Amino acid sequence: TPEDEGERLASLSVREFEVFRLLAQGHSAADCAQRLNLSAKTVSNHQSAIKDKLGVATTAALVHLALRHGVIAASDPGLS
Repeated sequence: TPEDEGERLASLSVREFEVFRLLAQGHSAADCAQRLNLSAKTVSNHQSAIKDKLGVATTAALVHLALRHGVIAASDPGLS
């Protein structure tokens, strides 16, 4: 349910949420790493943790969840 999704979103750390938002906007893991001054491995680890916490298997599912909760808008660069 949307309420459960909201609770799962709230369980993300600040850094995980930053990575989640960038991935949902269509940025690659390598791009996220560069933007956040992290290693690609760290971003990959965050991506796995985010998917586990949110109960999704794919990046596409992350995008749909982000859209449903207003984390990103369909008009965001990279989505149009």
